[in-house]
Amino acid sequence: MQAVFFDVGFTLLFADPGEVDIAHTACADRGHAVPRECLEQHAPAASTALRRLAKANPDTWSDERAIQAAWISFFTHLIRPCLAGVPAREVDECARAAFAIFDEAQSYALYPDALPVLTALRERGLKLGVISDWGIGLGLILRHHDLIKYFDFAAISASVRLAKPNPALFETALRRADVIPDYAVHIGDSYVLDVLGARAAGITPVLLDRSGRLSENDVDCLLVHDLYGLLDLLHVARPPATVVP
Repeated sequence: MQAVFFDVGFTLLFADPGEVDIAHTACADRGHAVPRECLEQHAPAASTALRRLAKANPDTWSDERAIQAAWISFFTHLIRPCLAGVPAREVDECARAAFAIFDEAQSYALYPDALPVLTALRERGLKLGVISDWGIGLGLILRHHDLIKYFDFAAISASVRLAKPNPALFETALRRADVIPDYAVHIGDSYVLDVLGARAAGITPVLLDRSGRLSENDVDCLLVHDLYGLLDLLHVARPPATVVP
């Protein structure tokens, strides 16, 4: 292999604090004491609404304004049931404030295995790239977490105007890496977006299942449960502290 491409959300980074805490803070800052339990209760429905919106509009993640609108809609679905009787304008202000916090670089944290694995791959001389459905602010988030130095490029959906699983987004990454599909691997947490998208472009897909809910018998692709598993697949030595007896 000559190149490894990474998804970002739930692969390298995760929201910290999570969406519920962000919504709770945004409402509190505007004088609305929303019970966290209420937000937690409605979080699944808000996530479902977001997925439905994206499914109905496949190009959502390829447009900056559409991405912002989608996340504001998510936070609206999350907050509105917990602000019964509050004017719609104030609910909208809370949702927009929540998105503004959610979009900040400091609202994300690195998974513990991210830097050791990126370092090991970089030392092996592989080309590394990002392929992510994200707004244009992802560049600042990567810089904030000192990730820029590891990557040769980033194919960000809002910038490229292409979204997963469109193979054209993955082909953009191949051109930027100057490699053919046979010598590239892509890892991400979504079967539909990452696995099918990469496979359609001829790239070897690796599904990352951090929850450990899947086994190799459940999927038709390479499967790992952390990024160290990717090193094993590529026959790259794990950092000493992660060696499995």
